Amino acid sequence: FLLMAAEPAKEGGFLTAFMGTKGLLTAFIAAFVTVNVYKVCVKNNVTIRMPEEVPPNISQVFKDLIPFTVSVVLLYGLELLVKGTLGVTVAESIGTLIAPLFSAADGYLGITLIFGAYAFFWFVGIHGPSIVEPAIAAITYANIDVNLHLIQAGQHADKVITSGTQMFIVTMGGTGATLIVPFLFMWICKSERNRAIGRASVVPTFFGVNEPILFGAPIVLNPIFFVPFIFAPIVNVWIFKFFVDTLNMNSFSVNLPWVTPGPLGIVLGTNFQVLSFILAGLLVVVDT
Repeated sequence: FLLMAAEPAKEGGFLTAFMGTKGLLTAFIAAFVTVNVYKVCVKNNVTIRMPEEVPPNISQVFKDLIPFTVSVVLLYGLELLVKGTLGVTVAESIGTLIAPLFSAADGYLGITLIFGAYAFFWFVGIHGPSIVEPAIAAITYANIDVNLHLIQAGQHADKVITSGTQMFIVTMGGTGATLIVPFLFMWICKSERNRAIGRASVVPTFFGVNEPILFGAPIVLNPIFFVPFIFAPIVNVWIFKFFVDTLNMNSFSVNLPWVTPGPLGIVLGTNFQVLSFILAGLLVVVDT
């Protein structure tokens, strides 16, 4: 990763512009190549094998030597190729390449597809965040960093796709924005079974763990809940984007633990803006 992200500085040392969130995708590439090269080498016995008498900690060093050397050569070769062709590092070229994707993803269509997929996968029984998050992790963390720097510069933090958006706007109370659902089960349902499910799930759902109600109700694969389960998160993120783009509310600029209750996470993650209190209350009403 260092070979592809760090560029020598004229005064000595190296530049660190891509050693943070800007170089996250480059780190993914480096990790992917290294792991797979290691797997291929070990699987095909392309390693240095030492006698059994050699202590394991020493023999392991020799076993790793060829795979890691091949990984370094491949990645450094990629860096030389890109540097010779484009005149920039791999990390910088990746940043330039995906910049339009970042911009497109932050639009209404982009956020609809991304965050709608969260709920859709869960509805069919697949853990949505596990499928979608790896694809957008680089964007979310990079946008948090950008928003923070914008606020520090006295500018409007307008990047919508962040970890806070995913945890506290889209999945407020868990995937499907189900924060209020346990209360509805407790207070409105006539079925004693559903009332019991509501009572059992109200506390974990408040902290973003809604599996008890997803599988207890069930919501998963239940056609009655399909429309609200899919569209509540989408409407939430649309409202949030309206607040950011039209009302000039600053987006999330800090990372918080995912178990932070949704409304509290909105207020904390956006630095206690007046609009954040209004947004939190509005989303609770909308999700009801």
